[in-house]
Amino acid sequence: MERSRDPEADLRARIVAAHALGELGDPRFERCSGPHGDYLRPPLVAIEAATYRIGSDEGLYADEASAHDVPVEAFAIGRFPVTNAEWRLFIDAGGYQNERWWRTEAARRWQRGEGIADGPREAARNFRQAVRDNPAQIDDWLAAGQITSKEAQDFTQWYVEMADGDFEALLASWFSSDVQTQPLLWHDPAYNHPAQPVVGVCWHEARAYCAWLSAQTGQDYRLPSEVEWEAAARGRAERRYPWEGDFDPSRCNSFESHVRGTTPAGVFPAGDTPQGIADMSGNVWEWTSSLYRSYPYRADDGRENSKDGDGRRVVRGGSWDFNRGLARCAYRDYPLPGDRGRNLGFRVLCVSPIP
Repeated sequence: MERSRDPEADLRARIVAAHALGELGDPRFERCSGPHGDYLRPPLVAIEAATYRIGSDEGLYADEASAHDVPVEAFAIGRFPVTNAEWRLFIDAGGYQNERWWRTEAARRWQRGEGIADGPREAARNFRQAVRDNPAQIDDWLAAGQITSKEAQDFTQWYVEMADGDFEALLASWFSSDVQTQPLLWHDPAYNHPAQPVVGVCWHEARAYCAWLSAQTGQDYRLPSEVEWEAAARGRAERRYPWEGDFDPSRCNSFESHVRGTTPAGVFPAGDTPQGIADMSGNVWEWTSSLYRSYPYRADDGRENSKDGDGRRVVRGGSWDFNRGLARCAYRDYPLPGDRGRNLGFRVLCVSPIP
């Protein structure tokens, strides 16, 4: 555990140590027995009640503006994004089959497999259209090393030259409409190590896990709102990144770090917030509870409506395959709630008193 968090150790050594720790059982996650089987209690970090500055006036993205103050009640947030080790116990407990954890009609439709492929397919269509509108983007990615020559050829064929009907057939083969009982990439060795953050989970799956964990612990776990997430990441000091100072690729798993995949939770200790929260920039995008709407943020204007099953939800933090600008604390992205990308994960928030 110490080796995986040693800032003087090479990143590769930290990753190897974290993998060994995950296989042995990470003691930072307390294994407990609840009314619905075993679970891992996540380590939490307390965030004080205060008024926090939210948004940005840098002028990089219009939807970050304008910066404004939002009062935030006290809460505790997961020190790490939810890991595969934690998610494994949700699967073992029959979490995908038990309707009680899927608490909205939209979530229950997803659980039953109704429209389950709609989100991922629509995300792929939107991405394809963006590439078709700007095919030079492929050359930019190739020059930046974000894709290989083979991938550039595939992108040209899939997203620019392929007929619409053929592309729809390809989507049908990529994204199944079957009832799901595990994350999208659960059997992919690049993403399924116990120490890695779970990915390939949609917004409904993340909320179902929170409902299950709440019943297991007797505490109130949920997704953070985007304001709570930003307050935890930036603090009252209004940091641009979770750490003090400018961007540094040695502090997070963004595109500039050249890892090209998820890393075990917590292996970038220099990127922690001053309170000790890990991986809030890079590694995985993190689902929030919030509907994507313009600022100023108001919790009572409907953007925290959990029953809106189709509205885009805000994700925060950037990921391993996006660059530094998107890893800033203020950046907002907004996938469909059914999206299950290889870079989509989450962390939990607890509003109950912590024992």
